[in-house]
Amino acid sequence: MKKWILLLLTAILSIGLVACSDNTGSKEGSSKDGKKDGEKVTLKFFTALPDRETGLGGVEQKIIDSYMEKNPNVKIEVEALQDEPFKDKIKIYSSTKQLPDIIQAWGQSSFIAPLINNGLLYELNPADFEDKDFIEGSFDGFSKDGKLYGVPRNTDFLPLFYNKRLFEENGIEPPKTQEDLIAVSKKFRALGINPVATNGMDGWIFPMWFDYALQRETGSFDLMDDALHGDKSYTDPAVITAAKKMKEIVDAGVFADGYLTADYGTARNLFGQEKAAMYLMGAWEMGLATDENFPESFRNNVGVIPYPVSDKSKAGDLVIYQGGGYSISNNSEHKEEAVKFLKYFFESENWPKLTWQSGAGMPAQSFDKYLTGKESTLQKEMIDIFNSVTSASGTPILDDSTPEFKETIMSLHQELFTGKVTPNQFGEKLDAAAKKARDASK
Repeated sequence: MKKWILLLLTAILSIGLVACSDNTGSKEGSSKDGKKDGEKVTLKFFTALPDRETGLGGVEQKIIDSYMEKNPNVKIEVEALQDEPFKDKIKIYSSTKQLPDIIQAWGQSSFIAPLINNGLLYELNPADFEDKDFIEGSFDGFSKDGKLYGVPRNTDFLPLFYNKRLFEENGIEPPKTQEDLIAVSKKFRALGINPVATNGMDGWIFPMWFDYALQRETGSFDLMDDALHGDKSYTDPAVITAAKKMKEIVDAGVFADGYLTADYGTARNLFGQEKAAMYLMGAWEMGLATDENFPESFRNNVGVIPYPVSDKSKAGDLVIYQGGGYSISNNSEHKEEAVKFLKYFFESENWPKLTWQSGAGMPAQSFDKYLTGKESTLQKEMIDIFNSVTSASGTPILDDSTPEFKETIMSLHQELFTGKVTPNQFGEKLDAAAKKARDASK
């Protein structure tokens, strides 16, 4: 298990602690950018949180607005896109070597390594953030060769959200095993209700699910990493069996109609509008319980359970990892101001407190001091799952290598589910992609 996860568990105490407070605000002083304090500065801020009113995006915008109020000489211009359009535009920005001053970044090789290798990210001083109570080890994915290039924002894991009302009204129990998941899905199908919503068009959800499928087959997350690094093979019988079982789940109609053409927003809306009984998505969706875009009947009844298990696994065996964060462009003309903003962003009263107490998600900083005893049922269920961790995947397999490997593994899952490749071919092609990635990194 990753060290930071063990340490994180010690930070999640019983609900009922009172949030601490401290004074925040930016400090005035000379600028390394050669600009005097008070001089007008515009920071361009590029994020993959397009909802600026609720959830994580709402918290992000609130902190930005607060910073500008405390620093009237600073204007922060926000550009916000959904994940996949965001990543496409990052490629465009990268090709011109003109990234916005501050960008959302993922501490995962497939995203951040090319930016670091091409000199596009500014090296940060870890000492600037050492008093912000980050979980030990959470900077690992944002670092290379002992240098820091980003600051983590979230702690994420992959559970299964469900609509309690739809289950209770139809006398259906939430699935505990993979067999239950198929049986439950067939019952909802018979009722004319979509079983599980997910964003199949985006592609990234399936390799994360594959981490679960293989772990449920072997009882360990190790084979995924071992095969990626060449110590084992994706043609291993366990991989082929896991692929077959994934195809069986798909063929049984577990996923909502049109799941392969559904993007993130479509899948989320399908679940939030109560047109799907379940939703396979990350813990960053904790804000579902407070999102007023959805009916009150949904918000009062959204729950979460661990992904269903097998006889070789436990509910506490989680696909869990460090999520998104922020980096500063190496070409920014306002690096000093950008650093000041990030330091302010992660102050005690800002990101960690506001994120947790708004019910938007789980910060990458210890948040036990921000528990109020008034957490939503969904938040409490999230903590219960977190406290149950028995083993952890670490960075999902698709993000633990090159961008090319990521594209291959995403498309291979889509091809597997549509019958374009067999489970055996799936393993062979995945093995070839992993070898190619290893050769490219030499």
